[in-house]
Amino acid sequence: MTRFLAALVAAFAALSAHASALGPDGEPGRVHPGKFTWFELATEDPVAARAFYGTVFGWRFRDVPGTPTPYEIIEGKAGKVGGLFRRARPAGAPVGARWFGLISVANPAATADYVRAHGGEVIQPPSKVTGRGTHAVFRDPQGAVFGVLAASDGDPPDDPVIDGEVFWMDLFTTAPGDASRFYSGLAGYQAIEARTESGRSRWLLSTEDVARAGIVALPPGRNGPGWLPYVLVEDVGDTMKRARAAGGKVLVEPRADLLDRNLAVIADPLGGAIGIVNWVTRVEAKR
Repeated sequence: MTRFLAALVAAFAALSAHASALGPDGEPGRVHPGKFTWFELATEDPVAARAFYGTVFGWRFRDVPGTPTPYEIIEGKAGKVGGLFRRARPAGAPVGARWFGLISVANPAATADYVRAHGGEVIQPPSKVTGRGTHAVFRDPQGAVFGVLAASDGDPPDDPVIDGEVFWMDLFTTAPGDASRFYSGLAGYQAIEARTESGRSRWLLSTEDVARAGIVALPPGRNGPGWLPYVLVEDVGDTMKRARAAGGKVLVEPRADLLDRNLAVIADPLGGAIGIVNWVTRVEAKR
């Protein structure tokens, strides 16, 4: 197990005995299968992370008292976004931060059985956390790490996303077609193959007639498979300026073939990659 995964498992275990509300702001009894409902940032420098994301997205951070391992809740304008915890940088690792998303499922134990039976790996078996629900951590057959969550307070509603909230998730992987079949069986997604504006194939994953995530081919020369969250912003250019001023970098500059220059990928000072997108401008421009 890598140090990132060991830190993730330790952080989740530290939450197990705590009674705070450590999950999403949900609707009791409501489940949206396949919806990404919670996002974790593992970082070697929580102080630097708070300064960066507070400046770039206006996020606030709230300590969870009494946990054996320090853990913080990330909050945006509309409520909780996810959590933040410290992990040491693995020896030789190029980055000291990493994002991680959890998918809503009704039965994490059944999901674990599915992962084992279809070539994935169970990193942390399903475990119940008071104030959150039951979560588990897996690795898919191509190597991408993800989690699942059956939230005790229900899933957030499918309301329109506002600036500062996670708007989308993309899986970059070596075998998009195989990945689409794996995740379709895991969370009940309907997988639709489409074409990007540059002519490349991508898959859209949807449940309840709502698009939840995408799958695209991993570009040559990039690191291994992984999920990338995108935050909705009012202006991509302004957000990039704030990111650079706060010590971050721009990994992918806006391009005409990426939502008409309304999408980019930035990294925090520790290398944690996260996408930014202005979907409203993009949609209005097409009307």
